[in-house]
Amino acid sequence: MVAKRKSLGGDSGSKKIKVSIDTSRAAVQPVVASFAAAVPPVASTFATYKSVDKNKASECIVVSETEKIEYVGQTFEDNKPLFTGCQYLVGVYDKTTDTVTFRTAPYVRINSTIKSLKDSTGVVDRDISSRIIQARNELGEAFGNKKRKAQIRAEERNRINMDSVKGDMSVIEASIGVRTSSMPTAQDLKGLENANRPIPKYDPEATKPEDIYDMDDVLPKPIASHINVTPLTKATDVDGYRQNLPVRSLFVLKKVESLLLNQRKPDIDLLRRVVYLSYLMKFFTFSASALKNRDKCVELLMCAPEVSDQIFEKFTECVAGSVNPDGSPVVIRTPASESKLVCHIAVLMLAVNNWVVYPLELSADLGLPIRKAEKFLTSVGCKLEVASADEIATCVMSKRPKAGASKKAVLKAPIEFPKQSMHRAR
Repeated sequence: MVAKRKSLGGDSGSKKIKVSIDTSRAAVQPVVASFAAAVPPVASTFATYKSVDKNKASECIVVSETEKIEYVGQTFEDNKPLFTGCQYLVGVYDKTTDTVTFRTAPYVRINSTIKSLKDSTGVVDRDISSRIIQARNELGEAFGNKKRKAQIRAEERNRINMDSVKGDMSVIEASIGVRTSSMPTAQDLKGLENANRPIPKYDPEATKPEDIYDMDDVLPKPIASHINVTPLTKATDVDGYRQNLPVRSLFVLKKVESLLLNQRKPDIDLLRRVVYLSYLMKFFTFSASALKNRDKCVELLMCAPEVSDQIFEKFTECVAGSVNPDGSPVVIRTPASESKLVCHIAVLMLAVNNWVVYPLELSADLGLPIRKAEKFLTSVGCKLEVASADEIATCVMSKRPKAGASKKAVLKAPIEFPKQSMHRAR
């Protein structure tokens, strides 16, 4: 039998490869093996034993061992060959003579035995239940049908598999110990969770509410310098304030009024925070289609380009590979960035209101359900407390106060965040 292969030299001719069958009785012969359970190391060596009986010349046994496991394989089972009707050949290619030599290779199924599970006589120690199973299997082998015998052999292979696992128990335990030692602790997980919260930078060790949040992270000083409050300081009434604010918020309007009308020298830094709060509230109202027209958004925000750029960069995400008709990148407000925006709004409302906010105010200005507003306020570290009727009447500046909304959110030091619930909401 001759096969042809393309020449590696690139010539137009073809190279002929010779094929031969080796039938000699060599001292070292190839064996095809499969492992029912544990697989030995690559460097393991096996010894092959063949029957001296001419009638059983095709039968052989393969043996090897490691420190913990013995491997024994054979070409027969129940005095019958493992496979009939097929034969395995192993071929070796000799480059010098361009010859492939094939040799018949017997197939063996190698089973493993754990040395530690053997008694002094070398027989696997079995308890009473194992002996009962063994007796039942022997009956099945003697009187059972082919399906039952196949099932018994499968169960036997599975049992050996379990024994292999038992023998490697110390290795498994050591592996588990190594992996668990590198696992994060509960404190590490808590720190990771806090680091991923959609809130500004904070100091968990702060002892005063005003020291908890880094207001330079909420409103950086370079950005604050671009917030022009001169039109507000020149206005003389509430109507003038409304014309210079981008959003109709009673909370923002009352704060501006209290800073400019009730104080001889207004606090400019606090006034800029209130104006920046109005920018974020207005930005929250923009829909996905409105965000595509950036110039229009900047016009509606009524702020400097430096401020709008910072807001877009901080509270939106770019869509890779997409651009608007004007060439600017397409941005969207994802649920994560929206949560970050609302949390920053909540922190600003706390900062300009002595660290107390009524959930009803946040709900009214952002159009959120009252329960969702409460959830956002607790997520920034606030504690919900019952507010009296006088406090609601005096402090809440909503056009439509709701019955039952009698809570106030107070930021206290040291800050504590709500624990994640382990139960799914029904």
